[in-house]
Amino acid sequence: MNSILDDPAHDERGQHSNGLPPIGVWWPMLERPLQNEILENLDAPLRVLVVRRIFELCELEPGRALRLGVRLGENDRAYIAGWMHSVDWH
Repeated sequence: MNSILDDPAHDERGQHSNGLPPIGVWWPMLERPLQNEILENLDAPLRVLVVRRIFELCELEPGRALRLGVRLGENDRAYIAGWMHSVDWH
């Protein structure tokens, strides 16, 4: 018998299975050179330096995230696509 607590869809980490904080918090504060690096290939793993900076911006400890091949999730990529559409990106 399964309970709601056993359901991965109800696990907080399931919302950000890549281990990153919510992109809406850190993307607007991330420096443009690091944004450009991410935009070059949205499917590529993020460098440790970038992940570390994301956690610094959110004032969080990265924990295991620095050792994993962290990639943007589908929702993260959708956020960036919407952000690029709404701003004058040069």
